Order: sequence, then structure tokens, then C-alpha cells
Amino acid sequence: MIKASLRTMAFDDIQLIRYWRNLDHVRRCMGVTDYIERNKQLEWFESLNNDIVRYFIFSLGPKDIGCVNLTKINFPEKIFEGGIFCGDPTFLNHWINIWACIKIYNYAFFDLNLETAYARILQDNKPALSLNKSLGYKFIEDINQKMGYFVLKRDEYVVASEKIQRYLRDFVKQSI
Repeated sequence: MIKASLRTMAFDDIQLIRYWRNLDHVRRCMGVTDYIERNKQLEWFESLNNDIVRYFIFSLGPKDIGCVNLTKINFPEKIFEGGIFCGDPTFLNHWINIWACIKIYNYAFFDLNLETAYARILQDNKPALSLNKSLGYKFIEDINQKMGYFVLKRDEYVVASEKIQRYLRDFVKQSI
């Protein structure tokens, strides 16, 4: 059986992240679509504050697939922003992306004890809108003509993700 895994992003991963972020299918779905230069990626990595951001690489077996993250973590207010992108286009509609979202949200809500997630999603990114809706996200407002702002409360996530989490558990059991 091929095992799904999640690991904390390390310095050795930053150019892989840059490579993925510069792919057309990823840039098209991001708020910032500029090409990322090697030196800018290094500056970005060195500027990260682990108190307010967490980046993870998700993999299937030995194959790295994409990145999930928690940003703007505010422990006193118990809030954060969540994000994901699939770097490998052959896995765009694969269950591993949903699995990675579940893992990162469970980590945020239950390990870090945060209570509210926010997300900024391009209005024409139908797969992201559908995934986030299935996790329990609710639309708050338009940020601009292209992007919406969404909120997810821990209680609503628990209810909304119950079927997904059960499906993923059953899927893994059948795969063994």
C-alpha cells in the first residue's frame, strides 16, 4: 500500500515549492501570480515566522504532491488562514488533496486549539470553492471582483467534514 504523509517544510523544500508555485496551473489559482525568482524564494523563506505560519509538504509514498499551510495564525484570537496547492498536475483531482486539507485542519483545530479559519479564494476557482464548501466554509464578502473571503468555524468543520473523514478512513482500510 502507498502511504500518504505530511511533513513540515524544510529549507531543502523551498525550491520545490517555488517550482510548483511557478507552474501555470498553480499560479492561475493564486492571488499573487508573479513568477517567483530563486532569490525572492530564499528571502521569503528567511522571513517566515514559525509563530504565525506553518507550511507542510504532502506526499503519496515517496512522491511529493503539494503544499498545505496555515498563515496569519493568531493564538490569542484563535484564528488562522488555511491554504493548499497541488504541485503535481497529475494529482489535481486525486483524494490526496482532500486528505491533506483534512490533516491540516485537524492539526489547526485540535492540536493548535484554534477556532476559526479564513480563506481567500478566486471566484473562478471552482474546485477550490467546492472543496472549501464541503469542509464547511461560508462566504463572507468579496475582497475584490476576482476573490472572495470565507470563514470556517471549528464546530461547523467537525460536522461538515465527518463524512469526508469517514470516507478517507474507510478508503485507507480497504487499501491495506
